[in-house]
Amino acid sequence: MSSRVGISDVNPRPRQVVRSHPVARPWRLAIGLVLAACDGGTPEARSLPQDPPSTSQGPAPVEAAQLPAVVEVPAQTSTAPPSVEPVDVGSPVEPAAQVEPALQPEPIDDGWQRGTVEAGHSLSRIAASVGMSPRATADLVAALTPVMDPATIGEGQRWALQIDASGALLGFSLSRGPTTTVMVTREPDGKLTAAVVEAETTIDTVTIAATIDSSLYVALVDAGGDAGLVAAVVDVFASDIDFYTDTRTGDRVALVVERHTLDGKLIRHGQVLAAEYRGEVGTVRGLWWKPPGGESGSWYTPEGKSLDRTLLKSPLKYARMSSGFNPKRMHPVLHKVKGHFGVDYAAPVGTPIWAAAAGDIVVRADKGGAGNMVVLRHDGGFETVYMHLSKFAAGHKVGMRVAQKTVIGYVGTTGLSTGPHLHFGVKRSGRWVDPATVRAIERAGIAAKQRVRFERDTKARAAELDALLAGPQPE
Repeated sequence: MSSRVGISDVNPRPRQVVRSHPVARPWRLAIGLVLAACDGGTPEARSLPQDPPSTSQGPAPVEAAQLPAVVEVPAQTSTAPPSVEPVDVGSPVEPAAQVEPALQPEPIDDGWQRGTVEAGHSLSRIAASVGMSPRATADLVAALTPVMDPATIGEGQRWALQIDASGALLGFSLSRGPTTTVMVTREPDGKLTAAVVEAETTIDTVTIAATIDSSLYVALVDAGGDAGLVAAVVDVFASDIDFYTDTRTGDRVALVVERHTLDGKLIRHGQVLAAEYRGEVGTVRGLWWKPPGGESGSWYTPEGKSLDRTLLKSPLKYARMSSGFNPKRMHPVLHKVKGHFGVDYAAPVGTPIWAAAAGDIVVRADKGGAGNMVVLRHDGGFETVYMHLSKFAAGHKVGMRVAQKTVIGYVGTTGLSTGPHLHFGVKRSGRWVDPATVRAIERAGIAAKQRVRFERDTKARAAELDALLAGPQPE
């Protein structure tokens, strides 16, 4: 009995393969007859597998026998070439387009069908996979719109659907995060209503201490923090420390912060209650305090002075200074001496840009070499200028007043620019000044009549900072 050669077999001898094509089926029948004779039998005695039904347009199939898509010649026991010559059958038939498999919801056990959003899934596709009618899908989208954008359904989120025999929606839920679930229910009057449900977390207070080796971000994450906590710390010290130019190896930071957990798992860090930074730039301590009956809290020094200033030291959270204030700088694009009246911060395209101080928008337009530019006018005769933005923040217009730390645009490389960065400039009484030399004005501190209450409320947090930083300085 002759052996048969598989597709994946390694054989130095050439194999003759005849591929299926509508115009070549008579040739295939002839080859089958020859092969049957080589096997020592008759064509009738040789059972050949059937071709699957063809979906392509072409001549009718041969009725005498249906040959396989690929006919493999039996292995030869001698070195002589096979007796069957290859047949030129033209280009092979293109395979039919693959149909994307339908979603497979998890089995129904309590009347609900459940699943997980995967890459490329949409709400309408999920609804169709469980048999919802198009009208029911439209009703679901309409119900969700007031509480979320249905297009923002994200990969990894868990969903559950309940429908009746007609495909009408009875209930829907979508887990948007560890503590956030969107629920849609049908009221007795038949109307669908949506609501955002937040799971209650356990809040406790923890302390974190870190020593900077490469950056504040790495130091805090290594000490148990996360990106959100890093951003909060930058906010606390934004008026006193520029974390892109002022940090040095060996600087220390200590925090007292709220921690939110659910079922013993960390969900997020909450309000920072006390913070201190010690380094070459100096020592800055902040205590967060909300006065009795107040709507919001603020940051103060242990002496009751405000940590907030009229002008931030940097209008970006994450960046590095790539070029400083230099009236005689050689321009990198024009290649001639042209004053650089500001500071450049290199950052990825799309990095949010803060308003360095509260002020009115006086320019918000494409300004040629400056690219997309925003100019804010502030109290005291100051103006701040932001150039090369990739785009402006939505909802703003000239004449509108914005608060300090409002996002006014995003880092880009528009205009005469060699790469993504923000050019930040400051004018005082119409003249350019070095942003690093501008002395910001402190905001009002704690009133004298509230000082006793402030000291009592923040005493324990201040003691925790002292304990964190009491250890020896790292070498």
